[in-house]
Amino acid sequence: MRRRIALGAATVAAVLACAVAQAPVAAASGATRVQAYLLTSSPDSLRDLRAHAGSISVLYPTLYDCAIPSGRVTGGPDPTATGYARSQRVAVMPRFNCQDGATVHAILTQPTLRATTLARLESIARDPSYAGLNLDFENDGAADRQALSTFVAALARSLHALHKKLSVVVVGVGADDPTRSTGFYDDRALVALADSVFVLAWGAHWEGSGPGPIAPLGAAIAAASYLGSLPHHARFVLGAPMYGLDWPEGQRATAYQYSEVVTLAHAQHAPVHSDPTSHELTFTYTDAEGVAHQVWSMDGAAVAALLRIGRQHGLGAGLWRLGAEDQSLWSSTQIAR
Repeated sequence: MRRRIALGAATVAAVLACAVAQAPVAAASGATRVQAYLLTSSPDSLRDLRAHAGSISVLYPTLYDCAIPSGRVTGGPDPTATGYARSQRVAVMPRFNCQDGATVHAILTQPTLRATTLARLESIARDPSYAGLNLDFENDGAADRQALSTFVAALARSLHALHKKLSVVVVGVGADDPTRSTGFYDDRALVALADSVFVLAWGAHWEGSGPGPIAPLGAAIAAASYLGSLPHHARFVLGAPMYGLDWPEGQRATAYQYSEVVTLAHAQHAPVHSDPTSHELTFTYTDAEGVAHQVWSMDGAAVAALLRIGRQHGLGAGLWRLGAEDQSLWSSTQIAR
């Protein structure tokens, strides 16, 4: 049975006030600090960093991307976010993001482009403001498993020679299967090469799928158990999402931040429930055009439950992304559980 949560006007107002005010909390201990992504295109991400820097150990600002289809590294520094993070003793490792599978394949397999990309990333890492780099390659296939591992090995050698660190993003799985698309990531090899591996512990349901929990806890437990069994398992960081998805019937979902989900529920007078299996919030409503919607969203309790699973298996804790998430997450009782 689902637990109903009544979100009346007063409750919604209080939640939104908390999301906007973002009152700083006391600095967390080293054991409870998290790694977090900052979306440089969203001002709320920087505000959130200013509110919670004391609870963050590593910041991954989204500064660099691959041009599609050329694979050229684009982007540049953000002195404001980087400078503030460093003033708070938060390590800054900018993200190089490439999620177009064909472009990732080209970077990994075309010798000239591969060498150019490695040289450019090494050049970026030389910035004295950076502690290293975060490599986020997604949506390629298992056929490039070895190519990714050797690319990471080459990049790690370059960065380590500069006394910089490398973080690599992987998709969370409960077992290694090189024949599936997730076989693109050789977790055992990558964690031996990189200084940390950020695990995307979500994606069971996404914008293009049918509605359902974003980060089912059963899948997270399976992934954490598998990762916890590998050598160097303390280098893995179990990442939690902090957003919601609204699926109109038969259509792609729209992503919302938590504060927007709360506003939507109030505007639609929708009873909100906490799903007992995933701990995520969910509700349904019918819009003005008569289209039925189903919404699922991460709140502070759902995010904390995911982070707790990782810590119980000896893994680090990570967040995507700083912004207008449920601010209750940052209380000492949530972030440290």
